Amino acid sequence: EALYGPSENPSNFRVKGWRENPNFFTSVCFSTTAVMEMAIHAKQGDQLEVMGMLMGKIVRSTFHVLNVFPLPVEGTETRVNAQSQANEYIINFLETQRASGVTDYCVGWYHSHPGYGCWLSGIDVGTQSINQQYQDPFLAVVIDPHETIATGKVSIGGFRTYPEGTSAGNGGPRA
Repeated sequence: EALYGPSENPSNFRVKGWRENPNFFTSVCFSTTAVMEMAIHAKQGDQLEVMGMLMGKIVRSTFHVLNVFPLPVEGTETRVNAQSQANEYIINFLETQRASGVTDYCVGWYHSHPGYGCWLSGIDVGTQSINQQYQDPFLAVVIDPHETIATGKVSIGGFRTYPEGTSAGNGGPRA
């Protein structure tokens, strides 16, 4: 089955089913390469958070993360500060990808939580909400390199935020 991005305009991109149903996306498939690159990048950060972008496609209700690229950002133990330098880097990277014939799309972002699990902090929720407002469909991924090493299993989670006015229970407007 073909993998699609917005320019191929399959029915789910024309209809934008995720706008009517915030539970539209049901799964994420990661290539081995993407998982390994995120894990290596997160491990290199040691105690500091790292951040990067997810490249791939979307088929129906599934994000397919095929590759990633790290961002030159400043991390601390509890947050990553992506400044205008990172935005410029993203634009240049994506332009270079297109010029070289790569057809993957930027489908989200990832960052690490070294030693404190895979979840979205309040700041992460705000970042993801903004990304979904302007770049939807968009996915947030968190990877914990310390838990990955300790357990021998990749500790990773994929997240989206509920649009304002909806609730998790029914995907419809809040009363």
